[in-house]
Amino acid sequence: LDFYWTNGIDNNSFNEVIKYAGVSKGSIYRIYGSEDVLQKSVLSKYYETVVNKRIKLHSKNSIKKYVMAITSSLITNKSKPCLFYRTKTEKYKLGPVTKKFLGKMEGKVKKGYIDMIRNDFQLKNKKINDLDVVEMADFLINSMSTLTLIKLNTNSHKSLLSYSKYLVKQFS
Repeated sequence: LDFYWTNGIDNNSFNEVIKYAGVSKGSIYRIYGSEDVLQKSVLSKYYETVVNKRIKLHSKNSIKKYVMAITSSLITNKSKPCLFYRTKTEKYKLGPVTKKFLGKMEGKVKKGYIDMIRNDFQLKNKKINDLDVVEMADFLINSMSTLTLIKLNTNSHKSLLSYSKYLVKQFS
């Protein structure tokens, strides 16, 4: 998991993964059957250990607090760029099993964001219709992908903060 989290699922050869893990190629194939299933397993574990917990942790917070917490962890390097968003941006490189799982994972993330957005609007005593909530959840997913890409490609704290401030304004 750590190897993929650090290097991304899409940017490594299978041989690099095997070398890092210190096991034989045969062992990996016996356990997972294919590189595609291994990648799906990594994303599944990542969802359970990181993404799901992060969404649950912030589910009662405002969108602003959530975005700023993620941005802060990226700037201070308390967490690595999100493997889910990193993988989502280059899903065309994935096998069919991993792509299918990534779609399911995105649906779960979207549901978590929908709940977070509804809660945020309740806290502000504002009403919002279901279609707007879904559109905002999609926007938030794409925006978090953008934050991840900013971190990966520029590592600019100024750019991360600037985009986060823009994002927070969209939800105000």
